[in-house]
Amino acid sequence: MPVHRCDTFPGVPGRGRGAASRGDSCWVPIARGLTPHGLRHSHKTMMEEIGVPKKLQDDRMGHADGSVQARYSHITAAMRQRLMDDLTGQWETALRARKIMSSGSPVRALDLLLRAV
Repeated sequence: MPVHRCDTFPGVPGRGRGAASRGDSCWVPIARGLTPHGLRHSHKTMMEEIGVPKKLQDDRMGHADGSVQARYSHITAAMRQRLMDDLTGQWETALRARKIMSSGSPVRALDLLLRAV
């Protein structure tokens, strides 16, 4: 599996002193054109899919919601726990699927996660 340099990641050049060690924090995009903002859209869609209350979605995304409904709903500890449980379940499912594709990764953090699955 090829090791990718992270000097192509926007805003985070992998050059200069310590570049090799910083390269471990570089995650090569999994899809052409995928941006951090695009990942926010995916995250929001996942929350919709698992039925996370709108108020909690807004809170997690850092959005201020001025609707009347938002003023009458509140975030509970149980809502936050369900969100974390459901997102953790999706994360673990994704890691298992990734491990089926390849049991290792040149990215140290991902490689450690794959070994633990």
